[in-house]
Amino acid sequence: MKGAAMYAIDAGQHYAQTEVSTVSPARLVLLMYDAALSAVEIARAALTSAHPDLALVSTQLTRAQQLVTELELALDHDRGGQIAASLQALYAYARERLVHANLSKDTAPLDEVTRIIAELRDAWATSVVGMERT
Repeated sequence: MKGAAMYAIDAGQHYAQTEVSTVSPARLVLLMYDAALSAVEIARAALTSAHPDLALVSTQLTRAQQLVTELELALDHDRGGQIAASLQALYAYARERLVHANLSKDTAPLDEVTRIIAELRDAWATSVVGMERT
């Protein structure tokens, strides 16, 4: 028999799946940015704790890499032109820094990735709000 905590986890996972399946593509990009930032912050906390959890660091940085890869794969180079090419370069750099952080267990690359992703996320959020008003 499941305990109340398991039902709460199941409900939370169901809500997250429903949210992802019903949001616009523009909002989905925003959710991916948020998830990548969250993964980096969890990894940073695990790395800088008194007793670093290196397995959690690796898992979360791998998750962040996967999210950045998904963002890159979502680029529309036909319609996006130079902007898509610039974003692709930023995503590739962010991914490289995530790999470096994972191998070196250094937080400096995480600072770079957080700055890049946060700036892109904020710009995208402004754009999404503008699109939804029209």
